[in-house]
Amino acid sequence: MAGLVLSLKPNEKFLVNGALLENGPKRGQIRVEADGVNVLRLSDVIHPDDVNTPIKRVYYNAQLVLSGDMTIDEVEAQVKDGLVDLLKVFAGTEMIKNILKAANAVEHGRYYSVLCALKPLLHIEQELLTLSQHTDQKDQAQHSLAAAG
Repeated sequence: MAGLVLSLKPNEKFLVNGALLENGPKRGQIRVEADGVNVLRLSDVIHPDDVNTPIKRVYYNAQLVLSGDMTIDEVEAQVKDGLVDLLKVFAGTEMIKNILKAANAVEHGRYYSVLCALKPLLHIEQELLTLSQHTDQKDQAQHSLAAAG
């Protein structure tokens, strides 16, 4: 079976080429076989105010294509550049597999697959940033104690 298959929750909302659709009261499944059809689940959407990390920036740019707010031509360079930066940062980690999947999806114009590849990394990125903030706070506290003593 070629194309994109979406399993939908009851009453789940999603966009197809910018048109808002809603699943019925039962679980459902749709298959999109045609190329050039953009599908975006509303549950996968990141609000613009929440785009504050490198992975979220790439994810959001891919999302803009799927929502119909921008064309591939308008965001492709930003998405590719962002993925190149992520490849450098996460080289040698397990995260690299997802970033490579996202890069491959961009090359084939499959922006929903870009979201699918990057979505699991959003939580990991947030954990890393939180850990970094705690480490910075700990270092600052130790420095303050050393300066006072």
